[in-house]
Amino acid sequence: MGLLEFFSRRTEKPLPIGLEQVYDASIRDEPEIRMLAHNRRLADAIQDFQDHEDNPRPQEIFTFEDERRLQPDYHVPYYWCASYYMKKRNYELAKDVLRAGIEKCRGKSALCRRLAECYFCTGDLEQSIYWFCTAIMAGDQTDFNPYLFIGYMCDAYGLKKQAYWARRRARGISYAMSYAALEYVHSDRDKIMTFATDRKTEKAVKMLEAFYLHASKTLGDL
Repeated sequence: MGLLEFFSRRTEKPLPIGLEQVYDASIRDEPEIRMLAHNRRLADAIQDFQDHEDNPRPQEIFTFEDERRLQPDYHVPYYWCASYYMKKRNYELAKDVLRAGIEKCRGKSALCRRLAECYFCTGDLEQSIYWFCTAIMAGDQTDFNPYLFIGYMCDAYGLKKQAYWARRRARGISYAMSYAALEYVHSDRDKIMTFATDRKTEKAVKMLEAFYLHASKTLGDL
């Protein structure tokens, strides 16, 4: 061991909580060659759902469930099934769909992020953090949404360095994808911060701190 490595190891900050309590390292996206454009029926159902998102119609869920049966290892039908059930406030059924998809599908990170949002809707802060962190580490770094959730939660706890890192990565990813450095509107940001503040636990703070120490070293900055 060289002298520089010796001193860097001595000064490396220990994690405040084990990483197994922060995210599931066994979950990783696998290559997925299927494209939504090749499934007109599913694409049309998704468009119809988005057009009537405030009052989803039952015909969309029939298509989503049928596609989930026909392609049990394809994440897209699971994602939109869960989105439909979340709109209907049937969060437990949405969680079941997402867990099944995470277990079976090649594309997992989007489902992990949706599961985190589902836990957010049901008020479970620690599970929400866990699945946002899992979504980040499982994915290909093209989804900025988990970083914004993590960043705003860190803001709520005064974790300025951690919040800056997460939001910077979110802006970098969004700019790479759309040539715009995106953030949520103030009302959504405030909702996330209020959620984190009202449900604050010592473990939640430690999870965010540990994730920053690990992920910033593993993923770097953008």
